[in-house]
Amino acid sequence: MKIRTRAFLLGLLPTLLVSGVLTAYHLHSRLTDLEATAMQRGSAVARHLASSAEYGVFSGNRAALGKLLDQAMAEPGVASAAVIWPDHARLVRGEPLGRLPPLGQPAQWEAEMRVWFAHPVMLSSLEGNDLFVEEATTASAPLAWVAVSIDLQQKRALVRQLLLASLAITLLGLTLAVLLIHRLALTGLQPLMDIIATVKRISSGGFGSHMDVTARSPELRELQFMVNRMSESLRSYQEDMEAKVRAVTAELEHKRREAEQASLAKSRFLAAASHDLRQPMHAISLYVEALKPQMRGRMAAGLIDKIERSINGTVELFNAILDVTKLDAGVVQPRLAPVRIRALFLRLAEEFAAEAERKGLSLRVRAPDVWIESDVILLERILRNLLSNALRHTARGGLLLSARPCRGRLRLQVWDSGSGIAPEHQPRIFDEFYQAATQDGEARHGLGLGLAIVRRLARLLGYPLQLHSRPGRGTVFSVDVPVLASGPDETAEAHDQGGATLDGRALVVDDDPAILNALGHLLRQWGMQVALASKLHQLADVSEHEPDVVLADYQLLDGETGLMVAREVRQRWGAQVPVVLITGDTRTETLRELRLSGYPILYKPVRAEQLRGVLEKLQRERPPRPAEG
Repeated sequence: MKIRTRAFLLGLLPTLLVSGVLTAYHLHSRLTDLEATAMQRGSAVARHLASSAEYGVFSGNRAALGKLLDQAMAEPGVASAAVIWPDHARLVRGEPLGRLPPLGQPAQWEAEMRVWFAHPVMLSSLEGNDLFVEEATTASAPLAWVAVSIDLQQKRALVRQLLLASLAITLLGLTLAVLLIHRLALTGLQPLMDIIATVKRISSGGFGSHMDVTARSPELRELQFMVNRMSESLRSYQEDMEAKVRAVTAELEHKRREAEQASLAKSRFLAAASHDLRQPMHAISLYVEALKPQMRGRMAAGLIDKIERSINGTVELFNAILDVTKLDAGVVQPRLAPVRIRALFLRLAEEFAAEAERKGLSLRVRAPDVWIESDVILLERILRNLLSNALRHTARGGLLLSARPCRGRLRLQVWDSGSGIAPEHQPRIFDEFYQAATQDGEARHGLGLGLAIVRRLARLLGYPLQLHSRPGRGTVFSVDVPVLASGPDETAEAHDQGGATLDGRALVVDDDPAILNALGHLLRQWGMQVALASKLHQLADVSEHEPDVVLADYQLLDGETGLMVAREVRQRWGAQVPVVLITGDTRTETLRELRLSGYPILYKPVRAEQLRGVLEKLQRERPPRPAEG
């Protein structure tokens, strides 16, 4: 309720209450007085009429009685007057008599909107020695009865007049009270209302709002003055703060630009460093793969295997960083195809069996022999990262790679009996570089990117990813994938995958002599004819015949790129010659450009089995070459 309304009611309600009480008291006292007066008048008229009618009743002089009744009717409020004899004879003036109760002693009653007063007529004294009078006085019964009625209608009319008069007086009093309240109370509240309005504007941000000092009360005038001072102080403070905010914003903008430049420089440095580091790693991995057949059966074969494992671990770290970069750049797009889930699980179990056995863990597979639709490379990377994470954090017990139907999809799960993940770590377990502390104090491994890549790949494929873990009991990761009603022709697939052998001519373009030498040596071991080139203009010199595949590094000397090599190959030999681009450049713009080119891409350091798989796929897709004449 507003303060003006409260002030108005505060002044009006007491006036209304007092007026109502006084009106009720006045009406009640007035009506009581009127009623008492009417009763007294009626009783007095009846007694006087009974006394005056003694002789007329005794002598039977109706004319005299009639005059007495007329005199009674002249009294105010008398509606009727009557003389009633014991034989029920009546002499009436005024309104006719109704049904009267039995007459006895002086009585009073109400009937037919009137009040009746009855009084007996008795002989009260003897006049002379009249024998008849003397005999009559010996009788104790009344000679007759007189009855006088007072009309109640007049009383009611008077009541209405009193009510109207009281109401008029009350309304007049209330009108005067309203005027006084408005003049004295509400007008005095206007300065307070101005203060409230000004404070509202200030609270809404209108610093500097001003009001006129109009209050007559010294207290309100001082309050208005102080509110104006407060508003000016707030406006001044706001201007100071805005100036400071502008200065801080400009400084932050400058710092942001510096940070962006630093981040850009860091990204360029990391990209360049990544490329420079990948080059020798790529060459080493190719040399190791080329040495393995030559060292088979010798004592150094074990050392080669250890070197290969170390290289593969370093390659995994590089690939993890590269995967995050590629996913963030949006250059990875899924290529959906039928995938036989049990075959995929068995292949992964075989890959991780040696490591599980080394740690004394069991690795089991439970999966139906069904087909799903997915990108086999991306899905395999998800499961491989989950298995690697489970092996890393499991010291006893085992792992379970399972698949089961769930709500119309196939739920792929990786179970472990490891240390588990505490509830406070679970929301952040998929963040980059985040490694939760283990329950058993196990040393941390890797960069903390494996699960971050899993989440990115699951989102890319549109697969729901779930985590359930109990500290000390183990963890389960779940991925839901769509199921195919039927798979492709297994016989044809087995035929395609079975007898693939490498042959044909390969053209390798790279500006690093070590990589050229290692890759050329490895391809020759696989049975291919190899031509090597380090620059774009050497393509015609080193390859007299059309190659079956071109392996080109993306970043060459003198600003040349693998895309330039691909365009030169198309101009020279046509689009039927496949080009595979190999890069160690992790810059976002480079990855996006390579993705948009549509050529197959391998990222350094390239595993030998990955390279061989690409070459075998291209060989299967290659049309038959006409015989050379």
